[in-house]
Amino acid sequence: MKFFHNTKVGQLIVLMVGLFLFTAMIGCAGKPAIKQETRYIPRITLAPGDVIDVKFFYTPELNETQTVRPDGMITLQLIGDINVQGKTIAGLEEHLIELYTVHLKNPEIAVIPRSLYSNRVYVEGEVSTPGFVDMPGRLTAMEAVIRAGGLDLRTAKLKNVLVIRHKNGERSVYELNLKRALQDKDVQPFYLEQFDIVYVPRTRIANVNQWGDQYINNLIPRVGFVGFTIPID
Repeated sequence: MKFFHNTKVGQLIVLMVGLFLFTAMIGCAGKPAIKQETRYIPRITLAPGDVIDVKFFYTPELNETQTVRPDGMITLQLIGDINVQGKTIAGLEEHLIELYTVHLKNPEIAVIPRSLYSNRVYVEGEVSTPGFVDMPGRLTAMEAVIRAGGLDLRTAKLKNVLVIRHKNGERSVYELNLKRALQDKDVQPFYLEQFDIVYVPRTRIANVNQWGDQYINNLIPRVGFVGFTIPID
């Protein structure tokens, strides 16, 4: 065929067609319902209520223990108010070294977290002790449930545990099957992030109106999210 007389042109056309078909197949595949970050390492950022030590190696008289104020600020000697909300520990250290360079000859500074009030998640529903759970490091949804006293196996609906997450101004809702996680040790864990909400629903809801009033009207104002749907048997 004359169309493929030039071998290089023919190979190029075949390659382009193949790439087009591959891209189309990916587009039709759809996205997974739950995005599990199996190798996720929490990115700890500072927030109001956190307590940190600021240590100066060569000028210990400047050492401070500071609690992040509601406006996200702390106050340090020589530089005054500084906004630390949203900064990582390493990021704050670099920023402080930069700020103190004009005041100190050799500013070697370490930021040591004493208490991370913001590094926690909220567990609600069919657990023994619902409420906030501290997250000192990596924490899975199952571990959070265990720290909240464990599941009530008589009433908990393990197949439809929900994780509600706010990130970058957006809300995501993930549905987890913790029953499978209990039965299969090879199930990949779902790692939580700061202020995630883990909700363990009941196996049956005898009074839908009463349940809605208790868990929707009361829970949402307390933790600050609206408009998600929970499946009901």
